[in-house]
Amino acid sequence: MSLEELGKWVGRSRTMEDLVAPFPVRALSATLDEADPDPKAGNPLPPLWHWLYFLEVAPMAKVGADGHAERGDFLPPVPLPRRMWAGSRFAFDGEPLCVGDTVHRLSRIKSVEPKSGSSGSMVFVTVEHTVSGPRGRSFVEEHDIVYREAAKPGEPQRQPRPAPADATCPGRSCCSASPPSPSTAIAFTTIFPTSPARKAIPD
Repeated sequence: MSLEELGKWVGRSRTMEDLVAPFPVRALSATLDEADPDPKAGNPLPPLWHWLYFLEVAPMAKVGADGHAERGDFLPPVPLPRRMWAGSRFAFDGEPLCVGDTVHRLSRIKSVEPKSGSSGSMVFVTVEHTVSGPRGRSFVEEHDIVYREAAKPGEPQRQPRPAPADATCPGRSCCSASPPSPSTAIAFTTIFPTSPARKAIPD
């Protein structure tokens, strides 16, 4: 499909609704060995813990080879097989989401850009997510997805770059620049399946 055709997806949008249930918060706290009190209605979610919610599902008949929903509906049908989370940017400019809230996410395709690198052709798709709760807009996330060519035979796997030594999480004590243990990583992705941290699981 030509770039001109893929560009027709820019501006496409969809909405999702979810409930900020307490169990995912309790499960993630336990996984991170945090001594948090049991989550109650009205407790604010820490930054980024919204990734516990708005999890996407699709009938198996509509799941692609990469394990994600087939492209061509909301996301453009980029003809490259490998999909990766390239990054996110946030503007936390509203009231936090709280346990018990019914929340909404408006997602919009912001851009579709082809690029090339040492590994071949790539296409970057940026999706803007506006997340709101009962108190209005909570924050905006820009999510970059990169689609890449298939790995070539013998191509070495790039090692992920470690987090900066001074990395912190606002309001949390659980941040660490050290990689998680395999058991922690597996437990983490069980409750946090769409997080970029799932890339940390060793093969």
